[in-house]
Amino acid sequence: MNKSTFKLRSFLYSLFILIALVIITDFALPGKSFTDQVIKVQAERQQYYNAAQNYHYSYKLTTGQHDFSVSEDFAKTVNEGDTVNYRISRIFKEVNRYQLSEDKNMHTDSLRRYSGLILPLLVLVVMGFAYRHGRKMSALIFVMQTLTLADLAFLIM
Repeated sequence: MNKSTFKLRSFLYSLFILIALVIITDFALPGKSFTDQVIKVQAERQQYYNAAQNYHYSYKLTTGQHDFSVSEDFAKTVNEGDTVNYRISRIFKEVNRYQLSEDKNMHTDSLRRYSGLILPLLVLVVMGFAYRHGRKMSALIFVMQTLTLADLAFLIM
């Protein structure tokens, strides 16, 4: 491997590590807190177009200021007119945590947990190994870089 290829590879690895750190930081910081009344809790049936024709429900909570996805358990406990507390991340403006005002337990949507914490941590681990093993992990590195870009696009949209 020549020197310019090594520099380019190191730059790309560093760039993806930086992106992963920004995503984790956005998830971990407390964010801006809001307290608002629930206007509507909406369940939407998500159909799989495969031979089994399976489906699941996704739940969306609407307040006066924001709409965001919530877990099924939380959606079944909250009613219209209830007051909820939630926190919006500083960088990507995503809802990180939410709770009913009278409840002590904070909830995090599973998709947000995966996109804001688990995937970026995997990227950091893979990129850390990549500095040591380089060529042996090129396919895995490419997959993780692609997932990181897709995650970043998801958070920006």
